[in-house]
Amino acid sequence: MTFPSPSAVPDVPQTDVPLDPEKNQRKREVMEKVVIEKLPSQKEGPGAKRWVEERGEFVQIAYQEEIHHLALFEIRRGFVRGNHYHQKKEEIFYIVRGKLKALFMDMDSLQKKEKILKKGDKIRIKPFCGHMFHGLEDTLVVEYSPQIYEIEDNVRINLA
Repeated sequence: MTFPSPSAVPDVPQTDVPLDPEKNQRKREVMEKVVIEKLPSQKEGPGAKRWVEERGEFVQIAYQEEIHHLALFEIRRGFVRGNHYHQKKEEIFYIVRGKLKALFMDMDSLQKKEKILKKGDKIRIKPFCGHMFHGLEDTLVVEYSPQIYEIEDNVRINLA
């Protein structure tokens, strides 16, 4: 899968308004190895999306993606998770609830970026991208990957 260059993505606000996925208007490339997407609030049509109805919220986090690793984790306010990168594994995260501060570092260029992530954000992190999540609120996150989790692929670093 390839992602658009920053110049190919129009600078539109990230809102819950459904945007045209064919124009990549809901994807935000933070750096070459990180893409943040706000899932659109829409019930109809294919693709990852979310909506709220009387019965509650429904989120289709993945659509036509191969998944070999699936996890759910919590980051409590004031605590940190991550501080590592993977040599092979691509990771995708979806923020179910809460808010966190994410720090990303491209391990090849040493470029760093910090972003605030919140409910409805989907984050795709490529290999060789260090990442750390700091809970600004109690936060619940789904993590999945097309690769299996292998402990030897987990390289610890300190991004704090």
